[in-house]
Amino acid sequence: MMISCKSLVPLLALVLAVAAGHGKSKRKISTAEYQLPKSIKPNFYDIQITPFFDRAPEEGLKFRFIGVVKIDLEVLESTNLIRLHAHDMTITQNNVTLALATDPNEVLEISSVQQSGNDKHFLNIAVATNFDVGAKLVLTINYIGNLNDDLDGFYRSSYVNYRGETTWLGVTQFSPTGARRAFPCFDEPSYKAKFTIHVAREPLKVVTSNMRVAAANRPVEGLDGWVWVDFEQTLLTPTFVVAFTVHDFGYVQSEVDDRFRIYARAELVERATGYALEMAPKILQYLEHFTNFSYDESMKLDQLAIPDFAPNAMENWGHINYREVALLYDNFSTSTTSKQKTVTVMSHEIAHFWFGNLVTPAWWNEVWLKEGFATYFQYFAADKFENLFQLEQAFIGDELQPVLLYDSRALSHPLSGQVDSPASILSGFDSIAYNKGGAIMRFLTAILGKDNFEKAIKHYVDKNKYGSVTKDSYWDSLSTELPPNTLPAGVNLSEVMDTWATQPGFPVITASRNYETKEITFSQQRFYSSGKDMNSTEEWYVPITMVPESGNANWQDLSIKGWLVPTENLTLTENLPNNTEWIVLNPRQTGFYRVNYDQKNWELIFATLNHKDKWRIILDINRAQLIDDAMALARAKHLSYETALAATEYLTIETEYLPWSTAFKAFNFIGDRLVGIQDERAVFYPLYVTNKLLHLYDEVNGFVINDNDGLVERKKRSLALNWACHLGHQNCKAEASTKFQEWKSRPAPDYQNPVHPDLRSVVYCHGIKTEADFDFLLERYARAQSSPAEMKTILAALGCAPTEELLEKFLNETAKTEGSIIRSQDSKDSFAAVINNPVGVEVALNFLVTRYDDIKLTYQSFGSVGSLFSMIASKLNTEDQKAKLEQFLVDYPNEEDVKPVVQSSIATVEENIEWLLDHKDSVLNFFKAKGTNAASITVISPFLVILVAIFTMST
Repeated sequence: MMISCKSLVPLLALVLAVAAGHGKSKRKISTAEYQLPKSIKPNFYDIQITPFFDRAPEEGLKFRFIGVVKIDLEVLESTNLIRLHAHDMTITQNNVTLALATDPNEVLEISSVQQSGNDKHFLNIAVATNFDVGAKLVLTINYIGNLNDDLDGFYRSSYVNYRGETTWLGVTQFSPTGARRAFPCFDEPSYKAKFTIHVAREPLKVVTSNMRVAAANRPVEGLDGWVWVDFEQTLLTPTFVVAFTVHDFGYVQSEVDDRFRIYARAELVERATGYALEMAPKILQYLEHFTNFSYDESMKLDQLAIPDFAPNAMENWGHINYREVALLYDNFSTSTTSKQKTVTVMSHEIAHFWFGNLVTPAWWNEVWLKEGFATYFQYFAADKFENLFQLEQAFIGDELQPVLLYDSRALSHPLSGQVDSPASILSGFDSIAYNKGGAIMRFLTAILGKDNFEKAIKHYVDKNKYGSVTKDSYWDSLSTELPPNTLPAGVNLSEVMDTWATQPGFPVITASRNYETKEITFSQQRFYSSGKDMNSTEEWYVPITMVPESGNANWQDLSIKGWLVPTENLTLTENLPNNTEWIVLNPRQTGFYRVNYDQKNWELIFATLNHKDKWRIILDINRAQLIDDAMALARAKHLSYETALAATEYLTIETEYLPWSTAFKAFNFIGDRLVGIQDERAVFYPLYVTNKLLHLYDEVNGFVINDNDGLVERKKRSLALNWACHLGHQNCKAEASTKFQEWKSRPAPDYQNPVHPDLRSVVYCHGIKTEADFDFLLERYARAQSSPAEMKTILAALGCAPTEELLEKFLNETAKTEGSIIRSQDSKDSFAAVINNPVGVEVALNFLVTRYDDIKLTYQSFGSVGSLFSMIASKLNTEDQKAKLEQFLVDYPNEEDVKPVVQSSIATVEENIEWLLDHKDSVLNFFKAKGTNAASITVISPFLVILVAIFTMST
């Protein structure tokens, strides 16, 4: 399952808050309380589903479904209780039967059937006497379920087709605990079984599932024109990747491999599926080779573009569901950045066929064993076919850098932690599982070497196919291909990697050089972004890799120079550079840690970065790493901001995407802190950033698109234009406005858009000047149902509206219980768009605390409503804003799920306030000194005068 990046941010804060809340509970919850007993296991399910939408044969069945499940069971331990899962369905004792498999006519007497009625979701079926060990049983349950609108379980969705008609769909999203909402089952990842699925369909509907259709001609008794769609039996499969969808989509089929189909709405299926259909067979073939395990010939691979889907995609075996925007790509309305997203999301989901479906984590506490692998292959499988996308750099910027920030919080959790309830299981699908999991896979690739890592993965898949694993299973397979003398003496791989899997956080490695003896001493401590002393005891086994300035700076050299081990520092004394040359640790940033240096080494690095002929000696990945580490170290009080900001001075000559995107993240954090600040020095912040940006702005040639531009060049242009316009660059804003008005003036703007897809995010955002512009964009969103990428771009741009009134109007649209034009899956993206606008932060906060009751009903995308508090907390800086969060806890004392999230958000606001007290003066004094110098030597006065006026007015 792939969650959008924006969803991961609040989900991490949510899991941290949930963990904090558990820590304060009266009784510690045991995972075993939520797990099924090991006394009985399922071997086979036969499932019949009859779904009804708006035209049910009777009113009581509207948006409900009738189900029958038969489960072949095997008794492993003597017991008189069959415990499985069922949720959000009606089951009565007289609709449950139990028989011996050897004699189906011999029905066993059931003494009770009870549903737990709590979040354990247990269905307990008891008999009078114990079953014999080895007994084979057949359990049959008739039930009625709900086609909910929660985007979970078996749910309903709809869209308006090209004829203006509302079309209903039935969609499944079972991961992690949704299968129990569709059929009673043993809904845990280790309980694998085979499934035969039968779904009744009404006329003009289509049904797809994990396997091929076996037959579709049996009439459904009592429903005229309906037929049963019977599917072939699955392989051994965990419940969370079972899937079936009722729809009216068309499809295209691969001419290269007829196992591959893409299903989508009729108006999209021919226009926007070509790229995905081309890439999917290539990705599958590469992963078959990498794992040495072929995709089963009995299976096909359908990929479905779903109008309403909570995660980006879900890896159901043979039946991958996607958000439309994640799968569909066309040259006319989709940016080239979306092309990267399509191929990487597909790689992520297809990788799950081996990592998650074939080899499955035994329990949800180690979900990283599937999501970490998928995140890794998301980039490094796709890179085999789209190597011009610079996907290693994309991994650094999109996965590694964000999780280094998130994992530096005091309440972070280990990769292998504890989860119990469905809510805590869901919260475990966070950036620790995905980003950190993927980073650890890359870390291990560097330690073993690529060839040995691939051999180890082949061993891991072959040994554990169709089974369940823990981290120790993974370490065992890796150990088979570990080169001799790789690890510290007397230590095995399990001991080394458990320090990374079972402890939260990561270290900052400090390299202290003795410039007389040339010795380098390395030390470690857990890194906290707050800079507070937490008296932590965590330490790690850290392989030290290093590139010196001498020796042609070989950034491919990942050889381990020594190991930093728990409780000991490491000192290197041989083959070290002289005292006028720098060292850079962690080449290519393969290690999961931050790096600090002594002051002289920082200065030696800066001297190279600022040299117009030498700055490229340092690899772009490591230039970005230096900026990211330095700014994080300053935030945590390990380094002065004067030194950290010096890492950005060379940006006047930087032209690569990754260092710039890294720098802008750092500038954005500072900019968020300075919003509304009453200090005349604040104006020098935008002056400094603008002066650094001018060369890049010229280098990308403004709004001029060249057909030969590669994806990275186009991403770089979008980045430069967005920031130039954001900072008030006169030419940028004027050009964006002109292009927006040109589009607006077209007689048929939905079909005649002169703005290139790669420029639309900038033009739409910075083209909104008036309420009429806002209404124009909102109408375009409503009319863009056949262009998911265009809808996403417009949605983000609506958050750029210039007034509080318009932003409030936008948010209110998302809170409508009926008739909203904003899809449920897009509600949180709308909220995120508003808080990314400085004008919108207070609007969004007020919306959240005053319309909370409505929000609970309408924000049904992946994750809890409480995550909205986590999203906005990073933008809040004042005591007044903190007081509003505190008052929310007073107004809603019984919101137990949300309470710990709000408390965590309050702590974040306190950290932001503390940052201003600790760092405001040093940061503003740096910008003032550098900004004054820049203004005197740079010929940019026309827009700088306007820029100064804008920021002076705001302060």
